[in-house]
Amino acid sequence: MRYASPAVGIAFILIALAACAGQGENGRLDAERGASIYAESCQTCHGEAATGKQAAPNTPTHGPEGHTWHHADGHLVQIIFGRLDFPGRTMPSFEGTLSEQDAFDVLAYLKSNWPAEQRQFQAEVSDNWQKLRDANQ
Repeated sequence: MRYASPAVGIAFILIALAACAGQGENGRLDAERGASIYAESCQTCHGEAATGKQAAPNTPTHGPEGHTWHHADGHLVQIIFGRLDFPGRTMPSFEGTLSEQDAFDVLAYLKSNWPAEQRQFQAEVSDNWQKLRDANQ
């Protein structure tokens, strides 16, 4: 009988952990629902998430070629809801328009378009970000 190598098992666990990072209100993420929300609320400015084609000038793309995967889930949710201000910000706040579950579902959709290495890196960034927040509260 043949068994999968330990590396395959570790890779599977890391992908599963990345998929679970930053779960929404009900503990479940819905990338399909997130795709619908993205198409309605985000795509006009940010372009197609899967292709990374930019729609509006000076807006980040969210595909594998973009830099969204460098940021923690909590940081991205704060940006979505306008809780972080930074020079040149043109993105409207979705506070009161989208729920936290909506935001996390959009993130699940974005992540579904990234390669495993990017999802793993982003899950680690999210975990470290949350640990820092917890330590400072």
